[in-house]
Formats: sequence, C-alpha cells, structure tokens
Amino acid sequence: MKKFKAAFTKPSRVALGVNEKETTPRPQDHLNGDTCRLGLLPQHIKFPSPLVGEGTTYTNTLPLKKLPSLAREGLRVGLFPARDKAAFTLAEVLITLAVIGVVAAMTLPTLIAKINEKADSNQKAVIEAKLIQGLNMLDLHGGMNDTYSSTAEFVEELGKYMKITAVCDGTTKAFTECLPYSELNYIQNGEQKSIELSKINSASSLNLPTGGEKDFMNPVAIVLGDGTPIILSYNKKCISDPDSVKTDNKQIHSCVAGIYDFNGSRKPNLYGGDEHTRNDLISFNGAKLEDSYIEIGGVKIISQAKVPTPVSCSDYKGQPGYNINDCYFNNNNDYWVGAMVECKNQGGRLPKASELANIAKAIYNDNSISESEEYNNTNPTANNWDTSVTAKLGIEDSASWFGLWGDLEDSSNFASYRGFDNSYTDWGGGDRDYYGLRVVCVGG
Repeated sequence: MKKFKAAFTKPSRVALGVNEKETTPRPQDHLNGDTCRLGLLPQHIKFPSPLVGEGTTYTNTLPLKKLPSLAREGLRVGLFPARDKAAFTLAEVLITLAVIGVVAAMTLPTLIAKINEKADSNQKAVIEAKLIQGLNMLDLHGGMNDTYSSTAEFVEELGKYMKITAVCDGTTKAFTECLPYSELNYIQNGEQKSIELSKINSASSLNLPTGGEKDFMNPVAIVLGDGTPIILSYNKKCISDPDSVKTDNKQIHSCVAGIYDFNGSRKPNLYGGDEHTRNDLISFNGAKLEDSYIEIGGVKIISQAKVPTPVSCSDYKGQPGYNINDCYFNNNNDYWVGAMVECKNQGGRLPKASELANIAKAIYNDNSISESEEYNNTNPTANNWDTSVTAKLGIEDSASWFGLWGDLEDSSNFASYRGFDNSYTDWGGGDRDYYGLRVVCVGG
C-alpha cells in the first residue's frame, strides 16, 4: 500500500485532497468543527487524500499535534477563518475620557495661571521701563530739580520726554475722562472694597505723606502712549536723586508715586489681593489703595497736618458745604477758608471742637481735657506730648508748637483753632489770614 505523505507544493500553499498538480484550496478542504474563531483549534482535523484509486477520496483523521506546520500555514494563507480584531468597548472609552477630563481639570487652571503670571510680569516690566526712561530723560535735562506748583505742571514737562496722550487733573477734567472706569477696587483685611475716582483727589487719598520731608501734591490721571492709565502724584520737595524704591526689580524715581493698571479696561481692576488673586492695579513708591485715615483719640483723620493754601473767601461764600457768613477784609488771603477747601476736596471736613479735644487727650494722655478748657502741665519746661501721636499727624520732631483749624467761624476776622505746645494746649480763635495754623481733615 502506498504510504501517506502530506504534500506541500510551496510554503505559501497546501495541497489537500487533490492531485499533486492541484494547488488551489477548496472550501470543502477547510477544517470542520471549531475553526479557530476564538483562537481554539479542534483536537483532530479531516482532509481528503487520494489513496484509493484515481478520482476517489478518502478522509484521514490525524491529531493536530502531528501537523503543527499545516495549522500555521493554513491560518497564514487564509484557509482557516481569522480571529476577530481587538477593539475597545464603550465603557472603556468613557472611562478613559473621564480620566483625561479629571486630569485636565486639575492641571489646566495652574497652567493658565502660570501663563497669565508670566504675561503680567512682562507687561509690568514694559510699563515701568517706559516710565523710568521718561523720568531719566527729564532728570538728564535738569527737570527733576525744577519747582512745580502742581503735579499737572510736572506731567506737562514730563510729556516732553515720553508719550502721554491724555491728562486729567480732577478739577478741570475729571479722572473718568482718562480712566476706563469710575472706581477702583481694593482688598483690605480680607474684604473687597471700592473707592470712587472722584475721591482720589489728594495725596492722602493714596496714603502718600504731605507736609514733611516728602510733600506729595494732588494726583492727576494720565494715559501713556500704549494706553496704560496711571494715577500719578509729584513730590514737590523732590530733588534729583538716584535712590529710588524698587517695584518688581525695576526702579522708579522717588520724585513720583502712584498706581498704574497694566490690564487697561479689563477686569478685575483690583489692588491688594493675595498671591491667588490677579492684582492688575500696581502701586509704586509708597502709594496705596486702602482706607486712608489714621485714628487718634477715636477721631478718623484723613490727612496729615499741613498749612493750607489761602483762597479768596468770596469765591466760596454761599456755596453748599461751606459755612461762611462773612469774609475778612483781606479777602484773597483767607487760610481758614483754604482749610475748608482742602478738606472738601478730600471728601472730609474740618474737625469739631470735641474732636480737637479728643486729639489733645491722646497727645497728652490726659482725659480731663474738654472742648474749651486749657491744659497746663505743672512743669512747663518738660516735653509732655506723645511724639508717636504727633508723628501720625505729620508734625515734625523739631516742632515745639502747632495749631489746628476748627470748624467754627467766630467772625469775619477769626475762626476756631486749638494750639498744641509740648507742655500745654489751649482753645481759642485764630486770625484767618495767619499762615502759622495747619489743617487736618476728618471723615465721618
């Protein structure tokens, strides 16, 4: 009997149940039973074999383990149905998307904040560089040593050396005509507050010192050539000095102080927030946006003591908010009315007699002082006032006496005041054209 031999004509084809010359596989030649659909093979395979005469077929059954090469070759050339392609289920896709969403929610805010922080830092550096360059050019031409009667006059000179497209002095032109909003926001003691631009009309409203070694004047609003709004105040006691206060590693001459907004009209227009808050209102050289008052003896003082600018009494007589009955014969040199104007511009008023007495109680640490009674120390040569309190008022250490205007008009010639000596205080009436009395403004 002829021995059985599994014939392979080529590695790529299998001759099963056909003559030696036939090499094309037929459908009936496929494996029966399980056909590897799930990657499993039957224990035996059947195939026709030409062992009994011409044209007669005979089916042999052989263990699969004896024909490993046949199985592999059949799968390769497509004789056996292929295994299904692998795919993700809907649940797997949804879970993956959910994980991506959670990761994005955790990382994107931090990434965006870092990008904004870098952009903000660059913008601030550009603004300060422009301001520094303009101030340096002004200083180079001797402009820092000149005497200016107002911040607006200083800005007019500064505009020769840097591009300033708009100036609003708060009097002839309101700040709102230069700035893209009507109020500024600030955070103090964890609470967000706001201040109207119309109330930023003095150096004290920016918490800048007046009347001492530094004497900042009423601020103005300006707009730089790139659209940056700045509220700027000039120190009239400024001299050319290379020393300056640093802001974000950039130096700005100490002759000026103020606040700029690197974000323009876009929100939040905020000052004083913590590191998690975007603060686009940036102060320099000591300017601050916060409740601008100091408290002495329970009295809220919104400006430090200074000699007021005398004005013409008749210009204000009869106007709302000015309790003026008569004008002094020296009509154009009324310091008391000038004191009222100063306080009115700052949103405050002159102190009452009771408030001046409370200030005296704090200065001398004596609660027996009344509105109209004098205080005399038994040792008139001793320095009995508290210099830490007088310093809050802006009184220089070298002073041995000062007087503060009150709110009462005695006559066309006199108005109320309280005098302070290092050993006594008194209450009385002062000549309205006297330049030696000072003004402090109170709020509330």
